[in-house]
Amino acid sequence: MRLKLQEVERMLGAEPGKSLEEVLGVFEVFASGSLTDEVYVLEDVAGKRIAIAPKEFKERHRPPAG
Repeated sequence: MRLKLQEVERMLGAEPGKSLEEVLGVFEVFASGSLTDEVYVLEDVAGKRIAIAPKEFKERHRPPAG
């Protein structure tokens, strides 16, 4: 499944305080240096649902350390 970044931003805004992983319903979000405007959600990678997002987008939505 491919989601436009604008759609993911809308989803994040609708659920403040939730992580990118929680909003997407995935085990983990991986960063890609080549993606620019979409997030890919993969249903079964080693038995888990994961996402691949543009590196800058993932960094921007990383939970605060601590």
